[in-house]
Parts: sequence; C-alpha cells; structure tokens
Amino acid sequence: MVATLGEHRVGDVRWTIVRGPREAAFRELGAYAADDIRTVVDGLPSWPVTARARRSPVLFRAVESASQVEHPDAYAELTALAAGAGVPFDDLLLANLRGDLGAGDGTGCTDLAHGSLLGHNEDGAPLFDGIGRLLTLLIDGEPGVCVWWYPGFVPANTFTVTTHGLVWGIDSVSVVAPSPCAGRHFLARTAQRATSVAEAVSVLRSHASAGGFAYTMGQVGVPGATVVEKAGHQTAVTTVGSGFSWHTNHFRHLPPDLDVASEESLDRAEVCAHLAPSNPDVEWLVSALTHDVRRDAVGGDPLMTLSTLVTDLADGTVTLVPRGGSPLRARAADLALGDVDAVTALNGAISVE
Repeated sequence: MVATLGEHRVGDVRWTIVRGPREAAFRELGAYAADDIRTVVDGLPSWPVTARARRSPVLFRAVESASQVEHPDAYAELTALAAGAGVPFDDLLLANLRGDLGAGDGTGCTDLAHGSLLGHNEDGAPLFDGIGRLLTLLIDGEPGVCVWWYPGFVPANTFTVTTHGLVWGIDSVSVVAPSPCAGRHFLARTAQRATSVAEAVSVLRSHASAGGFAYTMGQVGVPGATVVEKAGHQTAVTTVGSGFSWHTNHFRHLPPDLDVASEESLDRAEVCAHLAPSNPDVEWLVSALTHDVRRDAVGGDPLMTLSTLVTDLADGTVTLVPRGGSPLRARAADLALGDVDAVTALNGAISVE
C-alpha cells in the first residue's frame, strides 16, 4: 500500500505530515528526510553513546532485543526509516539508544504545569537546529500524533499531541546503571496510542525502560497534570491539581541514586522553584520558558532550546514557538489531525506544500 507525505510551512514552522500504512509511511519519511538523517548519522562518532556501545556490546544488544520484542511496531518503524534513508539500521538504533546505555549523553528539556496549562521546552544539540520540525503521523488504524521530530529518531522523545487529546512533554534523565530493558524512545512511542492519561500511565507502569524519562502529561478538557518518572522497572506517578509543577533533568520522586543530575539541570530547577506564579496564563508560561529557562549552547552548555510548546487543556489551544521564530497558534486536534488549512487560517499564514 502507498503512503503519502506533505511538506508545509506555516509561518516560521516547518511541518511534515505522513499518512498511510506504518512501514510504507516510515520508509517514505526516511527517503524524504534522508539528507537530514545522514547529517545526524555523520555526527554519531563523537556522541558518548557510541563509545559506550563499544564498551558494553552485550547491554547494547540486550536493549535492542527487548525493544524489538516489547515494542515491535516502533522497532519496525525505525527499521523502515533507516531503509528509506539508505543508512545502516545500527546507526539509527545507536542514536535512539542514547541515554539507554549509561549517563553522560547530555540531558535536556524543561516542563512547567499549572492548572490547565502545560509547557515544554525542547532542548537539543545545535546539530538539530534547522533540521527539526513538526511531524504529524497518521498511521492507518492508529490515533493521529504530532511531535517535534529529530530526523532519524523514533518520533516520541520530545513533546506529543494526539487525536485523543493527550499532551505531554518529556525530560531526559541520565540513569547511572541502565537495566537490559527496552529503549525509552520505543516505550514512549507505544504510549502514544493511549486514549487517556490513565491508560498512558498504565502503559508506562507495565513496561520497563533502560534509560530514564520524566513525562508531564495532561488531556484536553481535563484539568490538572500528571508527572510520570520512569527508569528500569520503577515508576513514580504524581498528580498535580491546581498548583504549580516543574521538572528538569533529574528525578524528583524516584530514588536519587538512580540518576546523576548535571549542574545545569540543578540550576534550571532552582530557577523553576522560584518562579512561584500566582495566576499564570499562556503568555506567562511562554515567557518563563523562552526567557527564564531558555538554553543557548553557550558557557559550556552543549544544548539549546529548539522549540517551546504551551497547551491550554481547557480549550485545547497550543502555542508553539520555534527557535528564532514567531509563535504559531493552533488547536491541538488540528496538529494531531494534520489539518493544515485550519492552522493556516488561524495564523493568517501561507502554507507551502
């Protein structure tokens, strides 16, 4: 069966939309983004995970095996992506297992939540500045999913918006001694099929992951946020009602000996802890993320803030701020459905196919 791919630009935001059967869709995506995927692969030799995989080949293959067995659909997607791009599968697997083979790969992202508002800063390496983009996946028989996509990656390690109204951001956490479990990207991709926060939490509880992620999630029309910390077989779930919540790149609820917190993450945590908003709105949250905890890959910090996403769960509206660009506003449902016309109309922008 045939998959279709459309490339659009709404304002300053690049947006790729793929429709069709799973493997055909990811093969098409790989072929379309082949140059950007090769850029990522070319950078792999300098990534800490490469040396780590050489030192621990047994762990590397154990994590691969668990990923394939427990998350066969996501594994098949990565396989098709590599085939479409014409790059070795092991190269993309290695990139996707950074953070699953030990600490030291660099950690990024900040999440803030208050009442019906969820905010996420997507922090990544300068390598991804200019090649990252919105990606909507409309895989046959599955809920539509919109993410910020790093070419070559399983589309699940940044922020997620689905047609079931689920919204979450993910913070990377460096686990000191990973378990030989499935890669965290693969688990996060499986969780995107959930129909509710409760179901997503159940998926995360019932599957182990080698590396660590912290999810700050909510659902359109349902007030409050849920924070899920995941590493190995351990899961910590915290419900946030009307108060203010924040998360950076170290665990706050799982045992502290599981991870190692960088000074940079602790510094951002200190900033977040002193934000103390009294009556925040979308504009306040956008400002806090794009100013107070923004990263610019300077002063020894290897990462930069590539995009910022703030969702108002009360009405389902999303504000996306790309690095160096103007904000884009959209309904979460329109992003997940790939409704370019609706998003373009809301922003008065020109969409280019």
